[in-house]
Formats: sequence, structure tokens, C-alpha cells
Amino acid sequence: MGSDGRIEHQLTNPLTLPGGRAGLVLTGSKELEPEARAMLLLAEGLFRLDITVSGDTLRTIVRNLSTGQLEMTGGAYGPDGGHVILGEAAAYEPARTAIEFTLGQPDDRVEVSVTLATLRFADRGTIRVSAQAIVRQGG
Repeated sequence: MGSDGRIEHQLTNPLTLPGGRAGLVLTGSKELEPEARAMLLLAEGLFRLDITVSGDTLRTIVRNLSTGQLEMTGGAYGPDGGHVILGEAAAYEPARTAIEFTLGQPDDRVEVSVTLATLRFADRGTIRVSAQAIVRQGG
């Protein structure tokens, strides 16, 4: 959090999905030193996503802030698509992954898909972790 208590580097936008389901897009980004733990995303009353980078491992911690069950449902490697690194970009060792989960009461569930990306800044000894979460009403 910033010195004024606000979450740094997080944006939220409403999302209208086919079939009239409501949704929300959350994005956040933090630059971390190795082994540091930080909150990357917060959906008030639903969940908080914390991250830790250790070596080549990105650890994600989903804290359930809802009154219902949290169920991890998949998303080990993220969306399909090309992963091309050209020229000097390889020095940043870009990577991506994804997680998916549902939470809430049985009659008021939400589905969450999170895509995470990392860039390593060797000269500073830090790693930037960015995330985009799509939160949808259960189908």
C-alpha cells in the first residue's frame, strides 16, 4: 500500500459479459526484490492475491475474503498463444502463468481467471510481476 493507504498500481474496470453477467477487470503490477511478499490484487469482499518470487518460482497466495468456499480450478500455464522473445528482450527473462478459482456462497459464486507475467531486471536485482484478473458472476 502507498503511504496514504491506497493500493499502488492497481486499476479496476467494470466488464459486461455475454448473457448479461456482470464482471470486473483488475490489473496490478509491482517490482519486488527476491523473497519479498506483496499484495498484487485486491477485490474487496472477495479475494486478495499475494505473490512471492524465489529463484525461478513465482508463489501465489489467494486469500479468501468472501464468506463462502474457495476452490482452485486450474490455469497452470495461462492462455494458449505464442511466446516469442526477440533480441535484447531475452535479458529480461519474460515469463507468464495463470491461475483460476471460484469463491463465494453456492447461490452467489464468482469465477476468477488471473494471468500473471514477470520480467527480471538483473541490473537492479528485482522482478516486476504484473497481473490481470477477470472476475465474473458464476454461470
